[in-house]
Amino acid sequence: MSNVRVKLTINNQTGNTIKCTNTKCESISGMEGGVTTIADGESKTFTATSSDRIFCTWVEEGAYGAWEMGMTCPKSSSNSAYGSTNAGLQHYDRSGTPVEFEYIPGTPNQADWNHGNQNNGDTISYGDCS
Repeated sequence: MSNVRVKLTINNQTGNTIKCTNTKCESISGMEGGVTTIADGESKTFTATSSDRIFCTWVEEGAYGAWEMGMTCPKSSSNSAYGSTNAGLQHYDRSGTPVEFEYIPGTPNQADWNHGNQNNGDTISYGDCS
């Protein structure tokens, strides 16, 4: 696992099972859109070896919640992540490899694309693979 660049943990406290419905740009080991689910009260950690941007969408089964998430651990600039409203992005380190991102869907974001320790609302467009 020495080539892992991103560790992504999804901590489901929504009260419902959540399902990954979409991934874009790069793959995340163990996360397949439409197949991967996480039961309420459980968390799962996924990994990626890419230094490019990675996006995924999670939805609540039988409910209205949906969350977009984006992240990157580039080789020549700062680690970054974002979440749509209430995706639950937690604080993260802007430097270091692998970077560990955690999301708690249904809760307010604690960080944003340009700030690992605060949420100023900085974001990027979902699926912007550049």
